[in-house]
Amino acid sequence: MDDILFNAAISANDRFFDENRDGILNLEQGTKGRNSTILHVAAKFGNVQIMKRVLDLKPSLLYKTNCEGNTALHIAASLGHSDMTKLLIMFANSQEVEMRMELLRKQNHEKSTALHEAIKYNHYAIVELLIREDPGLTLFTNIYGESPLFLAVDRRFYQIALHIIKTVADCGYGGRKGKNVLHSAVINLAKSDFVHKMLEKFPHAILETDDSGRIPLHYAAHIGNVDVVELFLQKNDSVAYKTDKEGLSALHSSAKKGNGGVMRAIIKRCPYACELLDVKKSRTVLHVAVESGSVIAVNILLKELAFGDLINEKDKDGNTAFHLAAINRHYTILAMLARDRRVDKLAMNEEGMITADIVQLDNQLLRLEKVLIMGIWNLKQVDGVQTTKEERIIKIEGASDDQNISKGKEAEGASDDQDISKFSLTSITIITTVTFAAALQVPGGYDDKTGTAILQNNIFFKIFLAFDSISFIASAAVMMIHFMNSMSKTSPKNKPKKMSGPINRSLGPLTYCCIYFMFFAYVMSMAAIMTGLEAKGPPTALP
Repeated sequence: MDDILFNAAISANDRFFDENRDGILNLEQGTKGRNSTILHVAAKFGNVQIMKRVLDLKPSLLYKTNCEGNTALHIAASLGHSDMTKLLIMFANSQEVEMRMELLRKQNHEKSTALHEAIKYNHYAIVELLIREDPGLTLFTNIYGESPLFLAVDRRFYQIALHIIKTVADCGYGGRKGKNVLHSAVINLAKSDFVHKMLEKFPHAILETDDSGRIPLHYAAHIGNVDVVELFLQKNDSVAYKTDKEGLSALHSSAKKGNGGVMRAIIKRCPYACELLDVKKSRTVLHVAVESGSVIAVNILLKELAFGDLINEKDKDGNTAFHLAAINRHYTILAMLARDRRVDKLAMNEEGMITADIVQLDNQLLRLEKVLIMGIWNLKQVDGVQTTKEERIIKIEGASDDQNISKGKEAEGASDDQDISKFSLTSITIITTVTFAAALQVPGGYDDKTGTAILQNNIFFKIFLAFDSISFIASAAVMMIHFMNSMSKTSPKNKPKKMSGPINRSLGPLTYCCIYFMFFAYVMSMAAIMTGLEAKGPPTALP
């Protein structure tokens, strides 16, 4: 485009056209970048006078598009220029009906009309004008499958959405990826009264699935919107039995997220939804709840009578919910299930393993933790089921050599001793650190002038020092024994050695002594501080 003509469109210099009346103006030329005509430029900068002069000279520019397929009407609508939009529609109305409709329904390269552009940027006045001129614009969808109504709901422009359903009897409501306005309203957390209006307008949308096979209820259950879930169930309770492409129902979705309110609403209205299984893994709702670690969902299902006969149901791998709790290391849920008498603790999966085996074979658990879990929740192994990986391999290979079995037991015992040793050394290190620090930072602090302890004459302070010293000495002795044990395990000839029995047997009493005296040192320090404050008396007022 000629720079002089371009600058005239930007600066709204309509005298340019009078001054160049005898000249030749190429109004159809476009800019180098986007191939925009002078009408596009006038629409962009909101210059109504320039637009009038150009349309008087060249009305065909109404339908001219730039490199993106946008007309001047697209640009004016997207930028919210109401006056320019009215002017362009007025010029279109002066044309034949077919030409007028062509402008209003012109689609750009994304197949968006001017109505799509106005909705995209929430220009309510322009939306109202375009729909009044051509209500059929609401049936057009863009390249993503988005109708104008869906676009408004998806962007939470609910005023525009309500205007469309009130003024247009037949409008499109589809969206991208197979979703409809109900999907979008639920996903965008619209209020239940708005969802109710959409549902009244499009009653069949409640049963329509998107590309993933999900109906609007799936999303409401996933989000946890109890009001919308109840609304859908009141309208058509058959939606509770609809499953997506993975075979998950709305109850599965709510259990996965731990949305207890939604679960109760679905089970109350449709109790047989508890019997639904997903297609891929044949999982019940309890399987899904356990895998996701939702304590709330598991607790609800265990209390529901409708689920009572499904607690020990197996998935395609033969795992019950009890197995999955151990596999996924959800020990709180494992405890809940272990306490329930209806749970079959000896149920075997496809690998011939019960839950106790899974706990025993978990390498991430220390031996002490395994013993604790097995003991507290009364998990037992039966029929010679393996307790270690070594024993399991021996059984699979059919080995029956007693020597191999004894080696496995010795290794297991060594592992237990190692775990106990690590735990003991860690605790003693902490005690040593605490008691040493307490000796340096004594209760009551130090006198700034003399550097002595402020509470040195307090009887409880003296007892504290004695107890703290005993605890520190005992813990240091335990650390020394551990160190000597580690140094004496091998001789120069790599022959194992052992510390004498009395020295090793002293570890237990010394550790007990450390903990006992550390506890009473703390008590005495508190007593020293309190009696010291009482002796000092309350603070006096400043003069």
